[in-house]
Amino acid sequence: MQTIKLKVKGLAKKFFEYRIEDDVRIYQLKHTGIALKKSLTKQTFREYGGCAIEPEKIIFDNYMGRGYGCNSKYVTEELLKSGRNFDIVWTVKEIEKHKDEFPEGVRLVEYGSKEAMREYYTAGVWVLNYHLIAYFNKGLVKRENQSYIQLWHGSFGIKRIENDCDCLTQSSSWTYLARKNAQNTDYWISNSTFESGVYRRAFWSVEQVLEFGHPRNDLFFREDLAVVEDKVRKSLGISRGERIALYVPTFRENLQFPEQKLDACGLKRVLEERTKESWRIVVRLHPRMQGALETVCTHVDGQVVRADGYPDIQELLAASQIVVTDYSSCIFDFMLTRRPGFLFAPDIKDYNQERGFYYPLEETPFPLTESNEELFAAVRNFNRREYEERVEQFLAEKGSKEDGHAAERVCALIEKIIKEKES
Repeated sequence: MQTIKLKVKGLAKKFFEYRIEDDVRIYQLKHTGIALKKSLTKQTFREYGGCAIEPEKIIFDNYMGRGYGCNSKYVTEELLKSGRNFDIVWTVKEIEKHKDEFPEGVRLVEYGSKEAMREYYTAGVWVLNYHLIAYFNKGLVKRENQSYIQLWHGSFGIKRIENDCDCLTQSSSWTYLARKNAQNTDYWISNSTFESGVYRRAFWSVEQVLEFGHPRNDLFFREDLAVVEDKVRKSLGISRGERIALYVPTFRENLQFPEQKLDACGLKRVLEERTKESWRIVVRLHPRMQGALETVCTHVDGQVVRADGYPDIQELLAASQIVVTDYSSCIFDFMLTRRPGFLFAPDIKDYNQERGFYYPLEETPFPLTESNEELFAAVRNFNRREYEERVEQFLAEKGSKEDGHAAERVCALIEKIIKEKES
C-alpha cells in the first residue's frame, strides 16, 4: 500500500504544482491556469467548531509522536508530582508499541488521528519539542484561549536550524507551515542567552523567550543517577562490569552517510588500553536514519549494542561514560555531566556547506577528529582537567541557565496559565 501511495505521489508531481497560500492548498496543473483550491481550516471548524476548550487539559508531543522522552517527558513527570487533577494527553505513533513507557495518569491518542486533532482543538495548553506542521497542514486552528509552549529538542545550537538554514526552507509549503507554527507559539523555552538569540533569529516570529533551562537536562543534576544507569544496563543487557561508550550519529539531509565510518572495535580496543577496563559500544541512530548498523560503523562483529528502540536518550547519556557524535546536539546535554565527549566528523566540510554551523566546532570543548586514527589519538591523549576547564568556559560564554530546575519552572508557567484562564 505504501509503495502504491509513493508511486501515485510521484505521478502527481509530474503534472501538478503544489503550494499553500493564506491557509489554502492549491493544486495547479502545470503550464496552465487550471487549479484546485481547498481550505486548510474549513473542515476543522465544521467538525470541531462546537467543542469547548478545557483549561486543565494539557497535550504533549515528543518529536512527532516518537514516544515518551525529551523535554515533554520531564515536564509531564513534574506535573504528575504536583497532585493536581490535570488531564494530561500525549499523541504517540503506534500506541500499543509505546504504551508501557508511560506512567499512570497520562492518556494516549494516536499521533495525527482525528482524535488527536480534537484533543489539540480543546486543550488549554499545548507543550511540544517540535513544530506542529503536520497538524496545521490538517487544518488545526489555535484558539484565543489556548496557549502554546515550545520546548524544542536541540541544545546550544551546533548546527543551523529553520530560517537560518537554506536547505530547510527550499519548500515554500513547509516554510509557510513552519512560520505559522512560530506565529502561534506563545512561549519559547531556552537554556541560555546564546540559544535565545538563535530562536529569535531562526523561528521568524518569536515574542516571549524564557531562559528556564531544558527540562530533560534536570536528570543530570539528580543524585540517583545510579538508578537510571542500572535501568539502562538492564534494558540493553550490559553488565555493571562494562563501561559504556555511546555513539550518536545524526542524519544528513540527503540521507547519505559518509564513506568513512566509525571503527567500533577499534574504539573499544583503544578505550580498554587507556582505562584497563572492559567497554561496550552502544549505537543510537537518529529517527530519520534508521537502517543497518553497518551504515554508520565498521567492524561491528557482535560487539555493538543497538539502542534505537530505547525511548529516552537522556537516560542513555546518563548511563554512558563517554559520548561520540558528529553533529548531534545531544553531546551538549552530555557535557553537563562533565564526562568526556568527542566529535567524529569525517564529512565536516560537506556538512558545513549543506547545513552550516553557528560557530566553528573547534570552539566547543570536544576534541574534533575527522578520521578513526585521529579519534583514537584523541582518546589516548585525553586530558580531563583541560577538558573540564573548557566545558566551564563554554557554558559561561553561552550564558547557560542549566541548574536542574527547568521542569519546575515550566510547570509553574503551566499552572499560572491555567489559573489565569480559569479566573
